[in-house]
Amino acid sequence: MAAALQVLRLLADNPDGLGITDVARSLEMSKSKAHLLLATLLEQGFADRAADSRYRVGLTAFEVGSAVPDAARFGGDLLTPMRALADLSGEAVSLAVPRNRDAIMVQRFETKHVLRAEIGVGTRMPLISCASGKFLLAHMTDEQLDSLYPTEALPYVTVHSVRTKTALRAMFPEVRDKGYALNDEEYAEGIAGVATGVADASGHYVAALSVAGPSSRFRADDWIEPLAEAARKMTELLASRR
Repeated sequence: MAAALQVLRLLADNPDGLGITDVARSLEMSKSKAHLLLATLLEQGFADRAADSRYRVGLTAFEVGSAVPDAARFGGDLLTPMRALADLSGEAVSLAVPRNRDAIMVQRFETKHVLRAEIGVGTRMPLISCASGKFLLAHMTDEQLDSLYPTEALPYVTVHSVRTKTALRAMFPEVRDKGYALNDEEYAEGIAGVATGVADASGHYVAALSVAGPSSRFRADDWIEPLAEAARKMTELLASRR
């Protein structure tokens, strides 16, 4: 792990890219070890390989890096209610913040069951196709929504995701009235979830807390109240940090 991080740092310091020999020489390791570490980073998206066979920092590194300030902000004692909810439910519990058209996962407690392995801290989920995103969108102004989605047609995510801005807007009154949003295979096949908001001291929703599990057995109604209680505690803790 430490060696892979050294390679990643080296790539970050050399934006024009490096070859395997360059990496091996700079870190004083064998070419075979450098190749293995680069292959691992490439597989996970932390490195990209250009046509000239030089390696550069990959998109996943930028996604994880963009979440760091929020991960720190929503760490510490705010994790206690999340952990308690994860222990109670046995499901995946995540905290996401909005970034343009995406919700970035900044904290996560994994489920005891098998979900898609690529979903974790740093994952970007389209706002329109996840419970966290729909909750956050429902509390934006019309101007903010139109700025994010200037046309009626919405980007395709899965066959279950909402396809028009009119249909998306029609969901919002119920989300605001009930205090939560649902997701049923709209981000990924086989995964369902429910989310609510975490507010700052001014009362603005700055993050969304969700519980998700396999759609074959996940029942959102089972976790709406525990989810709301965890979000309430996190809101109180966040407000106390002023």
